Amino acid sequence: MVYKLSAKSRVVIKFGGSSVRDSFSEALRLVQKLYEGNEVVIVLSALKGVTDLLLKLAESKSPEFLKEFEEIYLGTIERLGIELSIENEIRELKFILRNEKAFPSRKAYIDHVLSFGERLSVKLFSKALEDEGIKSTPVDAFYLIETNGSFGNAKVDLKKTKDKIWIVEEILKRGRVPVITGFLGNFNGFRTTLGRGGSDYTASVLGRLLNARAVLIMSDVKGIYTADPKIVRDAKLIPFASYEEVSTASMLGMKALHERAVEPVKGKIPIILGKTNNQHLGTLISKINAGMPILTYKIINENLASIGVVGVSEVNINAQIYKRGRNWICFLVKREELENTLNAIHEVIFQ
Repeated sequence: MVYKLSAKSRVVIKFGGSSVRDSFSEALRLVQKLYEGNEVVIVLSALKGVTDLLLKLAESKSPEFLKEFEEIYLGTIERLGIELSIENEIRELKFILRNEKAFPSRKAYIDHVLSFGERLSVKLFSKALEDEGIKSTPVDAFYLIETNGSFGNAKVDLKKTKDKIWIVEEILKRGRVPVITGFLGNFNGFRTTLGRGGSDYTASVLGRLLNARAVLIMSDVKGIYTADPKIVRDAKLIPFASYEEVSTASMLGMKALHERAVEPVKGKIPIILGKTNNQHLGTLISKINAGMPILTYKIINENLASIGVVGVSEVNINAQIYKRGRNWICFLVKREELENTLNAIHEVIFQ
């Protein structure tokens, strides 16, 4: 399935951690294609696995984790043949690890440590674009995205962020490609993070404030499926889904998109999900839906899980109803029965 963007449109494209680590050259090629006749804004995640590693580093301050983090980026730089120094970032990271007490809370300190993954990804990708002949400017979202003080799961303040969007506009005006850190923001001079998958949220906020034609979310999967294809063997790719459906599915546990990502663009700008390594665009999120229900799940604790079904109000299956809303229903199941129940519900709905 291919969606053609009109010439000279403004596009925000976000690459997830798998794309940056495993499909770097494919991501560069996609940017090159879109750059011909379009204004392109890039949002990046940390390399796959790096955020978890930095979380361990923040909690333990272990020299081994610090060394592993440094080696991941140095190895990537070497593999890509890019000339780039990360000495300043490593020096700052060591300083932060020694000065946790300078932060207002442990969560604020952890957020600052977590920021280094995205910051290095942006530096790396921007230099790679320059080497390909595309003028680029790395942007730390700390200077752009204003949030509330919910460290670890901050919410973007659209009004305050709008006052700083001129930073990106100026870069675009000079014919350069802004490469912006996803997942990150600023609250009263301290770094905040937007929750796991928060780079999606960054991209949709920028799409809204920059009046983009579309927001592209590129990752290691084609798009949104009727259920997690790693668990449900007959899961089907959904070509079209509505803002409302996707927002509800994200709230109920769907991993394909951050649960706050729809709200900034709802009713205004489409979100397109695709797979980086074959540049396949799979799901268009807009006002249109394909009439295909979406199954989601959440782990509640070691004993229980919930299964959400978006797009139907009733499912004929022997399971305890947990909660329900308009056009969705949620079941409570034992954790060990999650996989079988997901497959059973999917079969009931689609067969």
